[in-house]
Formats: sequence, C-alpha cells, structure tokens
Amino acid sequence: MQLDESVDQRLSSKYVDLLSERLGGCVVDCSDDWFANCDNLIKSGRGEFKPGYFVSTGQLMDGWETRRTFRRQQFYGGGVTFNWCVIRIGAPGIIYGFDVDTNHFRGNAPEEIAIDATTAYSPGQTDCKWTELVPKSPIRAHRQNLFDCDSKGQWNYIRLRIYPDGGVARLRAYGDVKIRSNQFVDGELIDLASTLNGGKVLDASDSFFSSPQNLLMPGRGKNMGDGWETKRRRDLNHDWVMIQLGIQGTVRKIIIDTAHFKGNFPDSITLEGANIPNNSQLSVSTIWQEILSTPLHADQEHLFIDQILAPKSELFTHIRLNLFPDGGVSRLRIIGSPNWSTFE
Repeated sequence: MQLDESVDQRLSSKYVDLLSERLGGCVVDCSDDWFANCDNLIKSGRGEFKPGYFVSTGQLMDGWETRRTFRRQQFYGGGVTFNWCVIRIGAPGIIYGFDVDTNHFRGNAPEEIAIDATTAYSPGQTDCKWTELVPKSPIRAHRQNLFDCDSKGQWNYIRLRIYPDGGVARLRAYGDVKIRSNQFVDGELIDLASTLNGGKVLDASDSFFSSPQNLLMPGRGKNMGDGWETKRRRDLNHDWVMIQLGIQGTVRKIIIDTAHFKGNFPDSITLEGANIPNNSQLSVSTIWQEILSTPLHADQEHLFIDQILAPKSELFTHIRLNLFPDGGVSRLRIIGSPNWSTFE
C-alpha cells in the first residue's frame, strides 16, 4: 500500500518512535479506558475505523477513549479535571517531538492535552515527580497534532494528559535512541545498525510502499509491509538507503532478510561503508568502501561472514545498501565489534 502523502512526516522522517510497541513500549497505567483500551495508543498505524461496528460499550474505536468526565463535573461537581495514561518508553533516548493523533475521533476528541515525563514510575503511584515536556495545549479532532520538545533529558516514562476526557488514536514520541554501554560486556558483538542500539536511516532513494526504517527494527518482518519496498524503477538507476550506525565499529557478520518478498526482491545488492568521525556530515566527497556484493533470493534470511570484503579491523560509522535494480528487503543486520572509545 502506498504511504499516505497527506500524513505529516516531519518528525517520523527524521526520528524513531521511542514509545513503539515494536521497540518494547508498554502502557502501564491510566485513569480510565471505558470505551477503548489505552494499549491501542502505541500500536502501529493510525488506527482503523469500522462504521457501525458496535461492542458492549458502543462504536468500536481503535485508540484510547475515556468516559465523559466533563459531564460528571458539570452535573455532580468535583471529580477529576483531566484523564491520563502512563507509557513506559521502549527505547530510551532524546525526544524531539510528539504526535498526538486523534484520527477517527471526530465528536469525541479532547479539547486540550499536556505531556509529562519521569525516570521512575509504579502503577498507582501518586507521589511521582513529573517534568512537563508539552504544556497544556489545544488539539484538533481527526488529525495529527504535532508538538516540538526542547528537553534533552532521557526519560523512562511518558504521561499523556487529556482535558477533560475523550479519545486519542495514537501517541508517538519521536527522537533518537541512545545506545547503552552498560547492557554489553567487553568483546561482545552487537548489531551496530539496530534501532535499539541507536542506528537510524538518514536518507533513501525511495520509500513508496514502506519505510526504510523498518530495516533496522527488532525481530523478523511480520509481513511484506513490515520491511522496505521501493516502487518499480523505469530507468537505469538503482535504489539505495543510507544508515548511520548507533556506534562506530567493525563489521564481522551481515544478515540480509527478504522475508515475505517473493516476486519483488532485488536481484542483487552491494553494501558499502564509510568512516566519518567527530559527527561530521555525509557529503558528495564521502569515500565509500565496498563491504559486500551478492545476489539475493526470495523470502530468505541471508548470512554473510566469509564474503565480507572489508578487513576485520576496519571501522565504519555509516552504511549504504544498494538494491539492483529495486524491490524489497525486510531486515538488515550489521553485526560487529563496537568501538567504545568513541562512546559519549
């Protein structure tokens, strides 16, 4: 399915959703989810809507929806002034922005929202110290609501406040994952490109059918949409994606998975690497070194060790995967030895 061009991708094109269920995000607590389960907030997609599909609580809504708190306040007095949901961040890092998506919530969206963060939280905890990342702000129904975040702290939990009640389809916290050295032992090989270790896509020639960021996600692809697929080329060029590794390192093993791509996998690929120290930028003068050149097969996990062309001691910070001529790849793993001396 073609990516929806009406979707605002200003944040998603540059950053990773740190709350994503795929990265380990988990809803841990909420004030109320009478009409629709709060777990829906971190699921993939923007939420589906099936007109006329009713359950015991009413129209089935793919999002988080509370009871009508405002009516209780009006007619009975007291009560809460807002509803809330707490989510454990799946991949800790620096947050640069939020997407509070009210897709399909037309007459039942909140009027305002606010977002807080903390490093520690337990379900039911009432004395938690929250830091406000997004102040109380108006939002609109049935659309994405994007908010910048200026805080450079690293958090473990996010709290969404909605005023006074209503429904939100999805919540995204976009940022850069930061690799955590205390999770590894000396000499351990790691996936340098994994999203969980800070790897991220910088640019790609095409993302017509699905995002190249899927290449770096954990686990095997669930279906053809859970990978990177380009449109059919009608010229003599080829498709490519450039990836910044989470940390500088050597390349010892490569895994390229074409799971679910049967009639639309690339005929062959080349993999190139570059070493750009001190956070310098890629440029047209960047020198790329070939690491691997190989044909691919349909719906298969390909493992390469002896075929790697780069010396075992060669350090890389960036990877470029070239598809010939086009097609789909589900996952890319760059297994290597991290250079912890460059770790900040």
